Amino acid sequence: MSKVKHNPDAAALIDKGISELEPFAQGICKRLRKLILSADPEIIEDWKWGPNYYLNGMVCGFWGFKKHVSFVFFQGSLLKDKKKILLQNQGNVHNRHIKFTDVKQIDDKVILEYLFEAIDNNRKGLKINETKDKTIVIPSDVEKVFKKAKVLAYFDSLAFSHRKEYIQWIESSKKEETRTKRIEQAIEKLLDKQSMHAKYKK
Repeated sequence: MSKVKHNPDAAALIDKGISELEPFAQGICKRLRKLILSADPEIIEDWKWGPNYYLNGMVCGFWGFKKHVSFVFFQGSLLKDKKKILLQNQGNVHNRHIKFTDVKQIDDKVILEYLFEAIDNNRKGLKINETKDKTIVIPSDVEKVFKKAKVLAYFDSLAFSHRKEYIQWIESSKKEETRTKRIEQAIEKLLDKQSMHAKYKK
């Protein structure tokens, strides 16, 4: 197996990236970074589409947005989540995340507990069985509109990967108007019996 390559400029890129965030997000990201690096001396700070932390596989990452910071565990569905604080992205069997809007929301002890478990799972080589559950949960409002437009039956007939792409694309909208537009565009594609591979206008 080839050795995993890490970005040698990761620390500098993360410093720069954090400095460009909103003040509230800077504080949250700095706190999370400190906790992650303190969790295990072998953890590697990397940069893949943002701050990424590696130990026998990707462990976690974080990034700041306009109104929140998202802290992601890349194999989060394996975590016990005793505190019931993890959120799931629609159609993603791997990741689980926590949203923070204030640095005061971070409980160091709890975050470290989750980090220790995630790192331990990586060391044990635990993997998620993606074939175990291929159920796509359609948001109720989307299902209602699809049914009204008479595209629900065709949508249900699509392969798992295509249904997943549609729902992830709709649910990743950051604004309500964008979500509405994407639902309308999805209906047009489904009426034409097209998959998500064709490009959409954002």
